[in-house]
Amino acid sequence: MLGSGASGTVWAAKNELIDREVALKILHPDVAADAVSLQRFFNEAKASGRVRSPSIVEILDLGQAEDGSPFLVFELLHGEGLDAWIARERMLDPRLLTELFVGVVRALDSAHGQGIIHRDLKPANLYAHRASTGEPVLKILDFGISKMLEGNPEHLTLTRTGTVVGSPAYMSPEQAAGRDDIDGRADVWSIGVVMHEALTGTLPHEAPNYNALMVRIMTRDADPVTSRRPDLPPTLAAIIDDCLRRDRDRRPTAGVLAARLEAALHEMQPNRYAAQTSTHGGMRLPSVPQSMPRPAMPSAAPISQHLAPMDQAGAHHGAHHGAGSSGRGVLILAAGVGVALGMIALFVLSRFLLR
Repeated sequence: MLGSGASGTVWAAKNELIDREVALKILHPDVAADAVSLQRFFNEAKASGRVRSPSIVEILDLGQAEDGSPFLVFELLHGEGLDAWIARERMLDPRLLTELFVGVVRALDSAHGQGIIHRDLKPANLYAHRASTGEPVLKILDFGISKMLEGNPEHLTLTRTGTVVGSPAYMSPEQAAGRDDIDGRADVWSIGVVMHEALTGTLPHEAPNYNALMVRIMTRDADPVTSRRPDLPPTLAAIIDDCLRRDRDRRPTAGVLAARLEAALHEMQPNRYAAQTSTHGGMRLPSVPQSMPRPAMPSAAPISQHLAPMDQAGAHHGAHHGAGSSGRGVLILAAGVGVALGMIALFVLSRFLLR
């Protein structure tokens, strides 16, 4: 067993038909009897299945056990939750965190483009997975309370107007107010809170109880993140502060946020990322940075070392070829002059004899 919670348990398992290790999430029978809990379980499968990204946990199957308990089959992850990582380290390295969040925000941008809002982003729903290549990948978990902005609303929207959904400390002001017009900018706020916490070890808004926290989020601006950690790169600090704007019209979209994080990452390590020229003449940063060093390839000898002997040989051969051609030309010219002189002599002699 990998873990257990109020709604179910997660087990390590193996699909013997394809010889693949997987994770199996089984909903408790009593929880499955609750229509809302069951619908959230199905939401997780549908939302994760619609949005394909290396930064979203892959749902492989959905089924029902012999006792009627629903289950999800998803990729087996190796690593730890971001919440455990923050608890252990307290403050994470800005460069590494930025690198990991580029993929997360790109995945959110893709989800938002399909009308899916996560609504519950927090460290416990982000998992630092070690991929088979050895590179760390931060993966988004649990789309259980996600909201569908388009399509069939009863499939993915489980709340009514005025209902507060999410984890209190990571809620956007519009979520805290119970608004029903939540969009992708609520997820951007939550990303700002998570990054703030991971970099400073503190939350931007804290209060003694739930109600006081909701009021503070809705009415108070967050302090600049550099007030908690002055050594943060200014570009990164400005990005986090912009994510935490109470007025959502002043927050970046997920797509803009991802581009800004990539630019900040390039600024933090300019020698590591070779800028690539796009077909439109602009500069493009790699969307998946290389986290691990690559083995050095054997360097080829300089081109001049290969070309110089060939050029010298070619020149040497050309000199001989040119000299031979010049000699033959002189001989032909001399022969032609001799023939002409001989013909003139014969002509003069014949005129003399005819007299």
